[in-house]
Order: sequence, then structure tokens, then C-alpha cells
Amino acid sequence: MPNLLKVVCAAALTSGMAGCRHSGNTSTSDAAQDEFVQAFLTAHDKQDLDAEEKLVDWDDVTESSRNHFIGELKSGLDVKITAKIESMPAVPPNFSARYNIPPEKFLVVVYDDPRGAITVKFPIAEKDGRYYFALRKE
Repeated sequence: MPNLLKVVCAAALTSGMAGCRHSGNTSTSDAAQDEFVQAFLTAHDKQDLDAEEKLVDWDDVTESSRNHFIGELKSGLDVKITAKIESMPAVPPNFSARYNIPPEKFLVVVYDDPRGAITVKFPIAEKDGRYYFALRKE
């Protein structure tokens, strides 16, 4: 499958399309998780910050927390990525209370930075049948 991806990327690049900024199998056994990952990767590929912001639950988030997270999203837009869902380990009792929605999983994003790969684990949670980035309230 990776060879097929390389062919698709090469075809896209030679036809003048901007894309192929991510790779890897992102499929899980949960359709809502798959939809979230695909929406994030698509938004990232298109460098569509507005679309990425729509994947965040902004309820009960302070302005400084909002601005910080938007800054994180912006800083990674020009970098190739891979992403997958990962289970969350056992967390301290008050961990979930610090977030606007209780985190259930991590979206693990690996940024292919020129200085070396950077891995970031973003907490995510399901709300109203969809997954969103969960943010700290403070």
C-alpha cells in the first residue's frame, strides 16, 4: 500500500495538485473516530485552518486557551503529517475535570519536521456522536 500512495502522490504533484501531505492507515473500528481523523487530515492537506477549528469543542474554553490551540494548529499546517487514534492510559482522578469535555482517546499526530519527527498527542472526546479535540478549560 505505501507504494500505491507514492504513485498517487507523484501523480498529484506532477499534475500541479497540492497534496499528499499525510500517509498511513488511519482506519479504526469506530466510524466516528475514522471520520474525525479523515476530517483532520483533509483539512491539514488543504491547509484549511477554519476546517481544523471546526473539529474543536470550544465550549467552556478561555480565550487564552483558544488562542494557544489555534497557534498550535497554525504552526503545523506547512508540515507533512501522519495521524492515528490511540487509547488513553489510566489517568489521575481529576484529569478529565480539567477539560471542557472528558478526553477518551488521543489523536497522535507525527509532524515530519525538517529538524526531526515531532509527535504530539491531542486529547479527543465524543460529543453528540462526533469526535472533537478536547481542550483544557484554563
